[in-house]
Amino acid sequence: MPIVSKGAPFRYNGAINVENCQTAEEVIKQANLDWSVEKCPIFGQMPLGVNRLDNECFAHDENYYAKISNAYGIYRTDLNIPLGIVKDRYNIVQNIDAFTFFNDAIGKDKAIWQTAGYFGNGERVFVSAKIPKNILVEDDPVENYLVFTTSHDGSSGVKILFTPIRIICQNTLNAAIKESSNYISFRHTDSVHDNIRTVTDIIRASNAKVESLGEAYNAMRKVKVDDNKAMEYFNKLILSETEIENLKITGHTYQEIVYKNYQAMCDANISTKKVNVISSMYDYYHGGIGQKEILGSGWGLYNAVSGYYSNVDNAVGLKRMDSLLYGDKSKKIQRAGDIVLNMVKSA
Repeated sequence: MPIVSKGAPFRYNGAINVENCQTAEEVIKQANLDWSVEKCPIFGQMPLGVNRLDNECFAHDENYYAKISNAYGIYRTDLNIPLGIVKDRYNIVQNIDAFTFFNDAIGKDKAIWQTAGYFGNGERVFVSAKIPKNILVEDDPVENYLVFTTSHDGSSGVKILFTPIRIICQNTLNAAIKESSNYISFRHTDSVHDNIRTVTDIIRASNAKVESLGEAYNAMRKVKVDDNKAMEYFNKLILSETEIENLKITGHTYQEIVYKNYQAMCDANISTKKVNVISSMYDYYHGGIGQKEILGSGWGLYNAVSGYYSNVDNAVGLKRMDSLLYGDKSKKIQRAGDIVLNMVKSA
C-alpha cells in the first residue's frame, strides 16, 4: 500500500484555512474562535446528613453541596460548556488576546496566517503562520512555520513553536539542534499576558534559526551512508544501550532486527513493538514519500524518521499535533537529527 502524506499537524481536517485574513480579529471569526471563557466555582455533591450548612454550602434534592476550595471550572460563555478544572492562580487567556500578538508579524514580507482551530469543545486552540523564508537543501525546499497553542482546560500553558516542514512529503522536522529548544512556553499565571506581548522576539529569532538550520540540513545532505549504516542508525535511535549491548553479546546483528528475526528479538530481549518501528523506518527510508531523491544520505536518514512519525504512525488529531510538535515524537526526531549531525563531524 502506498504511503500517503498526512500533512502538517496544524492542517488536520478540522483546521480552518485563514490565509486570506489580515488581522487576529478576522482569524478568530473565520475559525469560529470568537467566543470567550470564564472561571466558575466547583461544588462537591454528597449525601445530606449532619453536615452544617454555611454560606458556601447548600442542600438540594436530598444532597449536600459544598464548595471545593482552590478549584474552579473553566467554561465557554457562549454555550455554557465546561472545558476543564483549574487552580485559583490560573489566569485566563482569551482567544483574541492569545492571537493578537501575531498581528505585528503579519503582512507584506512578513509571516502569513495559515490555519486556526480548536480541539474538542475548545479545550485547546491554535493558530499557525508561515514565515516567508524557505530553506533549500540543494533543490529540496523546506518551509518554516510558527505555531501558537493554548489550552482552556488547564492541560498546558501558552506555547509558541517554530517548526520546519519539508514540502515534498510534509514531514514535520524538528528545529531544535543540540538541546536548543524550538519553542517557548508560559504557564497561565499572572505574568502570562506580559510574556505573550514580548513574544515578537521569537519572530526575529526564527529568521536567524532559518540560516543555521539551512547549514545543518545541507551538511546532512552531504553525508553518505550505505544500507548497513542505515540499519545501524535506526537501531541505535530506537533501542536502549542495554538492548544494543544484548545484540552484541548474543552475536546478533542490526540487520536481523530490521528483518524481524525472531531468535534475535528473543535473545536480545527486544520488544516486537520496537522491532516493528525500526523495520518500518527502514522501509520508509527506501520507499517513503520523497525518499528516492535523498536515499544514501544523512538527510535521507533524518527524513525517514520524521516521515515515519509524520505519515505512518497512527496518532491523530490533538495527540498527533502535541507529539509531533512538543512531545515524544518531536524528541525522537530531534535525536535523529543530532545523530546525523554527529556523523557530519566525524566525516
